[in-house]
Amino acid sequence: MRILAVANHIGSRGGLERTQLTNCRALADRGHRLDLLYVSPGDFTGQWARFCGEMVQVETLLPRRHRPLASAAAVARALAAGRRLSPDVVYVYRYWDLPYAAVLARLTGAAVAYHLCLPPPDPVPSWLSAALAQVDTTLSVSQDTAERWATSRLPPATRHVVLTGIDLDVYRPATAERRRELRHDLGLGPDDLVVLYAGRIGREKGVDVLVRAYGALARRRPDVRLLVVGAPSLGADPEDSRRYAEELRALADGLPVSFLDGRPDVVEILQAADVATVPSLWPEPLSRALMEPLACGLPVVASDAGGNPEVLTGWLSEWLVPAGDADALADRLDAVCDWRDRQPDLGQRCRKHAEEHLSLAREADLVEELLQEAADGRRSARRRRTSPSEARSCG
Repeated sequence: MRILAVANHIGSRGGLERTQLTNCRALADRGHRLDLLYVSPGDFTGQWARFCGEMVQVETLLPRRHRPLASAAAVARALAAGRRLSPDVVYVYRYWDLPYAAVLARLTGAAVAYHLCLPPPDPVPSWLSAALAQVDTTLSVSQDTAERWATSRLPPATRHVVLTGIDLDVYRPATAERRRELRHDLGLGPDDLVVLYAGRIGREKGVDVLVRAYGALARRRPDVRLLVVGAPSLGADPEDSRRYAEELRALADGLPVSFLDGRPDVVEILQAADVATVPSLWPEPLSRALMEPLACGLPVVASDAGGNPEVLTGWLSEWLVPAGDADALADRLDAVCDWRDRQPDLGQRCRKHAEEHLSLAREADLVEELLQEAADGRRSARRRRTSPSEARSCG
């Protein structure tokens, strides 16, 4: 297959960007041609370059009201670039990119594959509804996310749930010696119990709930440290996210909380921690911040929002807490943070769960199968439309 991935930013802003990079790299590793059309470069640019056939930077993929003529011309140039690449599948992760994909599909005969990593806007605008109707296959990161899109114009027959996978060769537990080295490099004591949050800094992520929970936990356990790793969100209101980051630091004043900037790779920080947490307030579609710690052999305490319960299943469900409940979060962290002394096999059980349910190879199999089916379906439809018998029947 010739697959054209369409992206806005190619950097470590959040799980969507990392999931798109990981899945496209897996498809390229399986012998498919991967090209990339993107708007802004980021710290993933070098990784994309290692497996992409072509990388084409464009100005925009949607017309803009404040500069209609210039932006429409930019979209036309982007369409010309995409058409030149002759894709079999246009593969998008953000709904803002679907109108571009739908038009390009009409120009090239390609299929449109939409990977659902976000809940739908409310309400769904008319321009998006028209593009949704043109999607050939939809891959949702969770059942919860798929259900949230059920009332949209996404054709029901195209919807498939494909749980996100993790590269288990990259995300893995560290040896005891390596863990000691990592903790030393991070300024953590050998006996500290380290609670970790690694993700975007935005109000919907509930980090303030975590800081309040940690304040209660620290009074019970003075040996517990909180490590917050992430950068302010660059979403709808970046300035508000920056204010929120400042509010968090004020809330943590006087507590042993370490704030670290976001980074493209958090494996070593995960390997140095004792327990991870995902305190999201919004319907998290499927958080990589849940899956990566499990693969590294860490328990994860998370809010029961969105797709989180679809990862923390079975015995792991005891680590789910009501969203926004700082007291419940503190109690659950208190119960699990010293697991290395009380349940030394817990890390192995977390890793086994990741191996059985969160394999990247399993996800790549499903993504490849669904994209191939979509491309084959479009080719069959084109052959039917241009067959000699149909040409004669049209007069």
